[in-house]
Amino acid sequence: LLDRVKMKWLGVDWGLEKIMMKKQRFVGYFISDQNSSFFDSNKFSKILNYVQKHPKTSSLKEKQTRTGLRLLLTFNDIPSVQDGLRSLEAIELDK
Repeated sequence: LLDRVKMKWLGVDWGLEKIMMKKQRFVGYFISDQNSSFFDSNKFSKILNYVQKHPKTSSLKEKQTRTGLRLLLTFNDIPSVQDGLRSLEAIELDK
């Protein structure tokens, strides 16, 4: 339970408004305001770099939702909340 809370807090720090885990996938929905300064930040640049370096385990894609077009961060092969938390932490540690 504590790891779920930590993952949510860390997700918010990385610009994620919503996190879902199902079918061994972590899916994070970025903030809906596409004009947000977050998308010009160092944090977002780190996410882009991480996904480029790890294309087999992570991806970024746009998805049409009821509220409009959203950018999603996905990690594959994530069977547990602890693995989801480690995936988010790996972005910070990636050089």
